[in-house]
Amino acid sequence: MEIKEALVVDENDPLSKALAGVLDSGTAVIVTKDGKYAGIIDDRNLWLLNVENPAKTRCRTVIARPPVLTPNTSILERMDAFLQGRFKALPVVDERGRPLGITTRVELLKDMLAAGLIPKVGVKMLMNSPVYLIDEKKTVAEAKLEMKKNNAKRLIVTSKGIPKGIFSTLDLVAESIKPTEKQKMRVVVPMKKSYDDKQIADVYRPDLTVVSENSTVEEAAVAMIKKSVSSVVVLSNNKPVGVLSAVDIFKAVREAAEERLEVEISGLDDDTIIYRDSIKNAVEKAASKFVESFGIRHLSVHVKKGKSVYTISIMLQGDKENFTIKAEGPTVEDTANIAAAELKKRLSRRKGKEKSRKSLRRGGLL
Repeated sequence: MEIKEALVVDENDPLSKALAGVLDSGTAVIVTKDGKYAGIIDDRNLWLLNVENPAKTRCRTVIARPPVLTPNTSILERMDAFLQGRFKALPVVDERGRPLGITTRVELLKDMLAAGLIPKVGVKMLMNSPVYLIDEKKTVAEAKLEMKKNNAKRLIVTSKGIPKGIFSTLDLVAESIKPTEKQKMRVVVPMKKSYDDKQIADVYRPDLTVVSENSTVEEAAVAMIKKSVSSVVVLSNNKPVGVLSAVDIFKAVREAAEERLEVEISGLDDDTIIYRDSIKNAVEKAASKFVESFGIRHLSVHVKKGKSVYTISIMLQGDKENFTIKAEGPTVEDTANIAAAELKKRLSRRKGKEKSRKSLRRGGLL
């Protein structure tokens, strides 16, 4: 995992200090409390909170708390973390909770590309449509309304129907400070309300990353990595017909990983067959975060009814692990949940041991 440097601020620092880092990186800054990680600040949660005076706002009042990663977090787990929210970047901490930096969707795409995990399909299979557009002659106020109406974080700026650039929450945050302060990055003051009356043509970013509708998802991922962006606009005859984001790729890979995990269930009778799906879901959920780490491909689940209890046995088969666990309970559902919890616990414990061995190897102790 590539870890990028990030501005680190204390929770009691003014938001104006953090805002400089958000604008400089385009992603996020890390907030600490007593030297330990406390949260992040990015343009998206600032946009939602609509802070009026960053100079008088403390960082602790606006932090977001996304999933936290470690240097050993797997590709699949990182995908899960990004899929939990609309975060551009996630914090990476050490074993003591001290911040090491951030990692973005682009870094994850790089690792997925290197691992051969990008779907071998065309962009039209995964892209989102319709595209949310805004004409360059429209005002910032109209763009804000359009973004809120569609719950969109970005709009494609057009001129006579031709895509010219992008207007996003980052632009709204950037324009919350005076132009002179953008250069100094010292004290941030609120922008005048007349900003809402500006034309989009005066404030949008012209750097737009596009791909043809005939492109593959892999080609789109390469374009994102090259430009350090997390989405591309898909064009047909020079007109936008969709948007493909890194998150769309993560979802497709995640779903494919779940499909590759084969779960076989036996032992159910006419009275208990109705619990088949709930058993399957419980076991899949328990194993899902470890599929990549241990190369899990098959789970055999056997249900046995006793005089007063049910017994469920789970046999796991993977590239790195093969073991069986058993659980007992008063009902099929209870037993399935107990077995799933034990499976997750066993896998977590073994993954922890694997991390410890890797740490010892890096330290030259093994």
